Amino acid sequence: MKPILLSIFAIGCVVLLATQALGVEITFRENAEIRSPMLRIGDIADISPAEKARDLAELALFSAPHHTDKRCYRSATLRAYVRDAVRANSDQENISFGGADAVCIRHGAMVVEDNEIVGIINDHLESAIGHMGAQKLRFVPRNTPETLSLPEGDMDFEVLFPNPDVLSSRQATLIVRVDGRVRHNISVPGEIQAFVPVVVTADNLGRGDVIGAGDVRIELKNLNGLKNPLTDKQDAIGMKLRRPLSVNRVISENDLDLPVLVERRQMITLVANRGALEISTKGQAMASGRRGDIVMIKNLRSDREVPGRVIGPGLAKVEF
Repeated sequence: MKPILLSIFAIGCVVLLATQALGVEITFRENAEIRSPMLRIGDIADISPAEKARDLAELALFSAPHHTDKRCYRSATLRAYVRDAVRANSDQENISFGGADAVCIRHGAMVVEDNEIVGIINDHLESAIGHMGAQKLRFVPRNTPETLSLPEGDMDFEVLFPNPDVLSSRQATLIVRVDGRVRHNISVPGEIQAFVPVVVTADNLGRGDVIGAGDVRIELKNLNGLKNPLTDKQDAIGMKLRRPLSVNRVISENDLDLPVLVERRQMITLVANRGALEISTKGQAMASGRRGDIVMIKNLRSDREVPGRVIGPGLAKVEF
């Protein structure tokens, strides 16, 4: 009996040593359907033994073909990629290959490309601030978003901007759901550009200059970063600049002040209306004033001071 037992034991040792020597066997399939942007060993081959398959199946080889393409690869090419991936991520040394001479691969997942992601963000941006009347409205990503792979089903997209002032947001968050379940939640850094017609200087203008019709024009400018820009030239004409502005600078409400129309001690015309009758006389302003200001004016005919409302250059009106 002992020789028989020894023989059985010896055969078992030989089988065990043979199995260890073989290591891992990778058997390529003729066709593979993938569902991610990267091609993995488990996508294209069966791996044995099972305990090794769990570790090796998820190792990435290279970028998968475009979701509209079907690509075939020679097994000799795939073997080289498999060996490199295994060496870089595992201590497994013994690998044997079998199966098909070529593997044909196609996508079995829904794919959302980078340009589609930006388009989705722009659609939601239009809904959020389209009422501003921008002639050009777009989200410009800082980096190209990654392509998303999704299981088949009903897709739904939600876009969030972190800043209540949407134009000031420096990123957009895209939440992707399939059949009501969140599959991706990604942040896309970038900036929002909203081009609107605004008033800009047509020439270099100095502090204190009163703006004329030829000093301004309308141009499309990115509203992002601008504060209270003027959108109508008439709001600028006749106003005085509080600071110098170079040519092609956007004019904001804060840049303007009402010009002084009446200077202190200036000889002005004082008008008064009573019904259809208008009376005018000469007077002297006792203080400077802008349009709408009430200043004291000395009536040179009566030598009395009366309040008058400034209504134009060198012109004030007495209210009865």
